Amino acid sequence: MLTLHRLSTGYRVLYSGVLLFMAAGTSAHTAHQAARTGIDPTSIAQWYRGNEGDLAATVLLFPKSFEEVLGDAWLAITTYALAFLVLGAVMARSGAARRAGTGLLVGYGVGAGVLAASPFLVAYGAAGWAVPASAALVAQPLLAAAMAGLAIWEMWARRGRGPRFDPARLAGRRAVPVE
Repeated sequence: MLTLHRLSTGYRVLYSGVLLFMAAGTSAHTAHQAARTGIDPTSIAQWYRGNEGDLAATVLLFPKSFEEVLGDAWLAITTYALAFLVLGAVMARSGAARRAGTGLLVGYGVGAGVLAASPFLVAYGAAGWAVPASAALVAQPLLAAAMAGLAIWEMWARRGRGPRFDPARLAGRRAVPVE
């Protein structure tokens, strides 16, 4: 398999841009949620469940409809599933820190699942589900940035030999490694 540190300059630029875009997109989703709902558990719970019974509330919020909850879940699924697939594909090509990359990717996947399920769990389950949602909102951009940083470091800073395939040396449909 082609490793990141053996990519050509053009692919390094492309992969770096995509990784930075995924990290920025994850950060933008957290910033969007912070501006819209807040990212602390109380704000998240009030956003979905309403706060019309709270006499000290400064903003009156009503429980979200099924369509609004579904829209938030869809937004989280599309945001994090796409980033998870791209980051996973890049981490699969990483050789510098396979365990670290795998751990970061697993954490990102768990956080993505929490954020996809939390609109329904908070709105129709228990308000306590806002606690893991809040933690995931904070963790996701950090995990994405760590994976992007790890891959970009490996592409640009790491040197050494690794597998690389030369299309001119293909024998039939089998790739012949060039050392």
